Order: sequence, then C-alpha cells, then structure tokens
Amino acid sequence: MDFFDALDQLGFKGAQGRVSRGIQAYNVKPNRYLTYWVHVYEDGTALFTWEFAITDYLLEREIQLGSSETLNLFMFPREDLRGPQEASWLAGAIDQVEVKLRSIDFADPD
Repeated sequence: MDFFDALDQLGFKGAQGRVSRGIQAYNVKPNRYLTYWVHVYEDGTALFTWEFAITDYLLEREIQLGSSETLNLFMFPREDLRGPQEASWLAGAIDQVEVKLRSIDFADPD
C-alpha cells in the first residue's frame, strides 16, 4: 500500500494552511482529545507526532490541571518519530503511541 493511500485509509486529511517549505501536514482525530499529525517531507521521510488535550479531558471528569487554561495544556511526546514514507512505518508509529497512552494509569502511577 502506498503511503498516501495509508494516510487516506487511516482518515488523515491535509491540514489547511500547514504547507511550508515543501512540508505537507496531515491530521486525524481518533477521539475528541487526541490528534495525530504526520508531516510529509520532500526527501521521502515523514514525521509523526500527537497531542492530547489533557486539560479538556480532566475538566470533563471534574479535575482541574493548573489554572485550567485549555489553550496551552496539551500532552505530547518528548520526541517525535521520523521515518520513511511507508504505510508499515506509519502503522508502527501509531501502535507505539497507543501502547504509551494505554500505559498511563493515574490511580497507580508506579
């Protein structure tokens, strides 16, 4: 499967206004708090990252984080993933994020 076909099949859409210096951005929201981003480069590589609206998520559960300024409080990876424009690489990157997010347990942080 072609990389762009994989993006389409996974629901990624081109992000309006996110084209610069040969980089095209795509995003998809697997749920209302989580957004996956893929930046496609002309050199045949892609960057995968994500952001999670942690403040909105916690506020819905009647938990406040800091001042609860929702515009500035997102969880995101310390390091983004960069790899080839290949469907298998993208699937693996998404799997890594899902494993990491499922490992978070606020009731048992150790």
